[in-house]
Amino acid sequence: MVAFSDQYRAKIQDGVPASGYKPGFALRRAGLMCLGAAFLMSAMGLWMMPGEPGDYAMQLIKLLISAVAVVAGLTCLSCLGSHRADPEIHVDRARGELRLMERDARGVARVAASHQLDSLQEATLDNGFFSVRDAGGKELVSVRVTDRRLHDQLCRVFDLRA
Repeated sequence: MVAFSDQYRAKIQDGVPASGYKPGFALRRAGLMCLGAAFLMSAMGLWMMPGEPGDYAMQLIKLLISAVAVVAGLTCLSCLGSHRADPEIHVDRARGELRLMERDARGVARVAASHQLDSLQEATLDNGFFSVRDAGGKELVSVRVTDRRLHDQLCRVFDLRA
């Protein structure tokens, strides 16, 4: 039997990242953005320092260094548009399962985790995050819910108050 809390408890979940259940994604994205911008600015700034007129060896070295910096900067910035989305939650009432689906780089869905609905202890929908805990109190799923239809469906399936 599944027992869910009937009380709405307002709580702030500061430990849950905004992009889903994988921590560190926002920090990695900000680091790549700063690193990519620094590489591109250094490639441009290298040419602002005047060199000795007629020193073709130095210009060739500057050209090589700036080309490497441009490639490194564009590589860092191209990693920002990764297809890493929030995981999908599938609730199969016929089988009594809650499945966490993830998509790989090619967009193919795979089951990341599967939990029996009978083994779940608590499901909450607070501050725009849907969280499920097992009988031991361990958080199994925590994802951001932004769609109103999905919010209403989760409230209906898990008997939550909005």
